[in-house]
Amino acid sequence: MLSDMDETLIHQTPVPFRMAGVTDHRFFDRYWFEALDPSGEIALITGLAFYKNMDMCDGFFCLQKGHKQYNLRASRPLADDLGSSNGPLSVEVIEPFKRIRLRLGSNAHGLMADLEWNASFPAYAEDFHRTLAGRRVSTESTRYDQLGSWTGWIEVEGERFTVDNWWGARDHSWGVRPGVGGFEPPAVSKRNSLLFCWAFFSTDSYACQFQLHEDGEGNRIYFDGQLDYHLDDDRPFLRAVDVEHDISFVPGTRIYDRLNYSLKLDNGKLLTIEAKPLFRAWAYSGTGYDGGFSDGLGLGGARGQTLEYDVYDVSHVNNVLLDGKPHFAGHREQPATVEVNGEHATGHMPVMTAGPISRYKLK
Repeated sequence: MLSDMDETLIHQTPVPFRMAGVTDHRFFDRYWFEALDPSGEIALITGLAFYKNMDMCDGFFCLQKGHKQYNLRASRPLADDLGSSNGPLSVEVIEPFKRIRLRLGSNAHGLMADLEWNASFPAYAEDFHRTLAGRRVSTESTRYDQLGSWTGWIEVEGERFTVDNWWGARDHSWGVRPGVGGFEPPAVSKRNSLLFCWAFFSTDSYACQFQLHEDGEGNRIYFDGQLDYHLDDDRPFLRAVDVEHDISFVPGTRIYDRLNYSLKLDNGKLLTIEAKPLFRAWAYSGTGYDGGFSDGLGLGGARGQTLEYDVYDVSHVNNVLLDGKPHFAGHREQPATVEVNGEHATGHMPVMTAGPISRYKLK
């Protein structure tokens, strides 16, 4: 039960570090990363997480190339192995908030990588997330985000690609959230409609991140955001104070082909933002989210040592095929090319919806 961390003086709860400070089975602690080739040829998302109350660790490595999404999912019992690795996937924090090494070692599926992430901007801690489903806590979590760049190499189907200063995003989140741990407790009340807008983007000189949640009638539930300058720039950050959106959805889908924001900062400056897809929207069932493992239990589900691999056909803007047959995509998150006040940027710009959204006539 004891680990090396228990030799420190930084405990936050009365229990050893190996134990979570809450009993909710959905307690998680996760790294998430994205790498985007600005030319639009290769994109990558990967992640690694612990679920202490489920005694599980899982990870994923998903790559887009040529309208294919290659998915590798790994899972193992946590036991006493608190190392940040799972099967061929490993994450090493070389220097906190500055340098991280990500590796996908040799495996039977021809997908490998050796990458280093370097921070370009400060990490940003989002406002605390807390939501209720009826009288039950649905979400209670912390997340910080940080933008930077990637170098190294990626190999897929025997072809190796050099990664040289690709755009990079990461987040680290922990707490309690829905959709993990194998099952979701029933809620007293029915889930409401939701418009969820999340943006990270950066130019050469600054990075901006914000998040907006609205209900189906456009009432604001959550808004938080900040603009940070490059680590070499000592100018203070600017808080985001308001945002307006105008979204063009591909007819018959919930995937956008154009996304416009007007973001107001606390110094009065207005950022006029336009985003368009750079790759297909990620089909997150490939990562294990949304019940994506073959057992249907999703992230953090109780299972033994597992390594799964499949390849999605994402040629269609909305529909996903696996082995030529329609396949559940899970939620979608959109890598994008961005223009901000006429300046080019790259970003991760998801728009996720649930239920009817009146303004955009989504049913």
